[in-house]
Amino acid sequence: MSDLYIRTKDWIEKNTPESDIQNVYKEFYTNETIKYTQPKGDPPQWVDWVNPLLFEKNYKFSESYVSKIENGSVWMCNNGEGIVYALTPDRKCLQDMVFHLYWPFFKKQAVKKIPSALYYNGNLGVLAWAGHTNYWHWLHDTLGRFHLLQLSGFRIDKYVLPPLTLPFQRETVKMLGIPEEKILQLTPGKHLQAKNLILPSVPFNTGTCVKWTVEFLRDSFLKSKSHTSSLNFERIYISREDASWRKVSNEPKLMTVLNKKGFRKVTLSSLTVQEQIDIFSSAKVIISSNGAGLANIMFCQPGTKIIQLFTSTSDEFIKIGQYLGLDYRFLKCRIANPASKAHEVLQNIVVDVKKLSRILEDEGIN
Repeated sequence: MSDLYIRTKDWIEKNTPESDIQNVYKEFYTNETIKYTQPKGDPPQWVDWVNPLLFEKNYKFSESYVSKIENGSVWMCNNGEGIVYALTPDRKCLQDMVFHLYWPFFKKQAVKKIPSALYYNGNLGVLAWAGHTNYWHWLHDTLGRFHLLQLSGFRIDKYVLPPLTLPFQRETVKMLGIPEEKILQLTPGKHLQAKNLILPSVPFNTGTCVKWTVEFLRDSFLKSKSHTSSLNFERIYISREDASWRKVSNEPKLMTVLNKKGFRKVTLSSLTVQEQIDIFSSAKVIISSNGAGLANIMFCQPGTKIIQLFTSTSDEFIKIGQYLGLDYRFLKCRIANPASKAHEVLQNIVVDVKKLSRILEDEGIN
């Protein structure tokens, strides 16, 4: 017997009378399509875990949905970071609720180690998912699920969230209006079974970055038209000087040029989420290397110029640029010496400052 179901809907249809399915399974955004256009600048080199994005081709996203699983459970494995499994009453894994890199681990090891569950006599709405300590995945793939729960109309007694250990997690949960008394934190090793487990689909599994999630987060956090223009932040450079990887090794030389053009260096880790939103929503030109902080471009105004520095890149940020009508450009960089054995996307980079200067001049940024 298989230890998993590929789709939650497969389990629903197998275990629910056809006349009752509409009461436990609801679909949304069933006709989401888009045609991505080639951005300015250098052609992208995609990281090896991304399906190459084909421009000028119509993409149709999978539908999003919410399921109600009677006596279903959710478990955060204590191996690794944020390995969350949603399980049926007979302990079968619902694969579409799991980050794809964790599928083999469940089948080979985790299935043999499922602990007994604590029972909750009510409806648990699951938000916890993989990557919750990463700012981008937290916003898009954890908080994005909250929107589906709202659309579903299912009563939620408690929201299952991962451990809220980081300031941006606590701040954004409060901004969404989720009361503290309605939160259950799913810590490593914890297994919760509910009278009804309410499972929203995962935005990442729909297509890495989907438009409805970006629009929901923008509407929720930007508070339409509430941004304040600031001359101090019209031109910004996002620095990773405090990061452990993907730093710009020639940043002092780069800043000599950018300072003359009125750019201000911003280090995001020292800012609140609201401060980041205020800065990005008022910026007219943003230069940044690939990284989770670029998630904040979802708060930019249409037409904002984005120059993304990269050696290889994922596709979520260019997708945001397309959804919001941003003026997006890729600038290929080389790996800094000495190169390490880390994955290419983690290597420090060197920016071709002369090339960037020509780009800025061509764009009228003097």
